[in-house]
Amino acid sequence: MRRKKPGTGPAAGSGTTGNREKILETALRLFTTRGFFGTPTSLISKEAGVATGTLFFYFPTKEELIDTLYRRIKGEAAQAMCRGIGDEMAVKEKLRRIGFNAVEWGVENPEKLTFMEQFAHSPFVSTSAHEEGISHFLFLEEIVKDGIRDGTIRNTDPALLLCLMASALSGLIGQASAVRDPSGRGEMIREGLEFIFRGMMP
Repeated sequence: MRRKKPGTGPAAGSGTTGNREKILETALRLFTTRGFFGTPTSLISKEAGVATGTLFFYFPTKEELIDTLYRRIKGEAAQAMCRGIGDEMAVKEKLRRIGFNAVEWGVENPEKLTFMEQFAHSPFVSTSAHEEGISHFLFLEEIVKDGIRDGTIRNTDPALLLCLMASALSGLIGQASAVRDPSGRGEMIREGLEFIFRGMMP
């Protein structure tokens, strides 16, 4: 018997967001709070309000569900970070825009940020999903290399600089998320980004 493709079954698309989206949203919440082993597929289907068979219709294995979330979130984060960088000419201003975008996205999407960091080096994410996730951020490496060439950024291994930048931005997001006052948060973000980027300059 030929297996139907996702989206062609009678349950596909039911409800306001569709069963597939319900499963993904629920899985994201559960994975970030309970971890991989603490989140059985039976719990995901129960919390999403769908039959277990419906979950397996879309995602035959828990690993495929993880991969789908990982690819989606990595792509979304990279797209958010890219916003407006074409309007900037100088490397420093491009990096500043990327930094603001990254912090804004992280503050607005705490579950997605947690998931992305939680599974960044996880064996439960396939090699192809990891590689696709990395590919979304290649533009960052190119900007850093441009900065090294024009002397804006210190001559250091770009991979190391990006790793340190990512860690620092993650910390800044955590601090900014705890500030409820918008003006106070904005000031913290500006100061934090200035500190981060000064460390990258020669």
